[in-house]
Amino acid sequence: MKNDEMIEKVERELKLLGHSPRTINSYLTYLNELFNFTGKIHSRILFEDIKRFLEYLSIEKNYSGSSLNLARSAISFYYEKMLEKYTVSKIRVKKVGKKLPSVLTKQEVKRIIDAADNLRDKLIVQIMYSCGLRVSEAVNLKLEDLDTSRMVGIVRSGKGNKDRVIHLDIPLVESIDSYIKTKKLPSKFLFSKSNETPYTTRSFQLIIKKLAEKAGIIKRVHSHIFRHAFGTHLVEKGIDIVRVQGMMGHSNLETTKTYVNLSKEQFKGIGSLLGDLEDEN
Repeated sequence: MKNDEMIEKVERELKLLGHSPRTINSYLTYLNELFNFTGKIHSRILFEDIKRFLEYLSIEKNYSGSSLNLARSAISFYYEKMLEKYTVSKIRVKKVGKKLPSVLTKQEVKRIIDAADNLRDKLIVQIMYSCGLRVSEAVNLKLEDLDTSRMVGIVRSGKGNKDRVIHLDIPLVESIDSYIKTKKLPSKFLFSKSNETPYTTRSFQLIIKKLAEKAGIIKRVHSHIFRHAFGTHLVEKGIDIVRVQGMMGHSNLETTKTYVNLSKEQFKGIGSLLGDLEDEN
């Protein structure tokens, strides 16, 4: 079997397991890079070849910990899980750095919403923020999954191919109803182009970027920043961390705890240490 034939086999297996197109593309890219690096056919690649490739990505290419872990996972999927040949997962790579993301204040979110000059753009920001949506989830929202009478919706096949229920508050429901009335052509998607197909994630990202610039936001605003704001603001409202985990669709509670670190709640009761110094006099 040639390398390209093997790549097609891996692609079919990944699709069968329900992996996202983005994950599939990343896995196939790293496998192809491994073949190009070694200059060998897949069946002749040795465990040492794989180690040298990951070392090359780390030392020569200076890949981040997250990229190295993804490369290792891609190679492990074929050589360890499919072939049961090498224990690639045991190869140690650079650790993923834990960097805290930027968070928008409530006032900044409102400024971005107010910067929208049409109902579509306003609703994009409102629904991504108030429901904690990933951009891929927002573009694929279907009208049949939004029950505005019960104030709930369902995100289908989110990260990890999981469904989850989202809360629709009154201002959001009002915006949804107003936006739907403006749509000239019927479509199964909440947000759809003139040909009834959904928008791309890239188009949403550009809309968000332009709105942030118009609102004069200094922070680097990207589509995921509204999800970070959603989690952080829920924690600051005093919502239990386990409930936040469920609303965000996190498999691991440790992921949700990031928003505790981002919130102001952790500093409650501390007061002013500098003020305490004055009190000592």
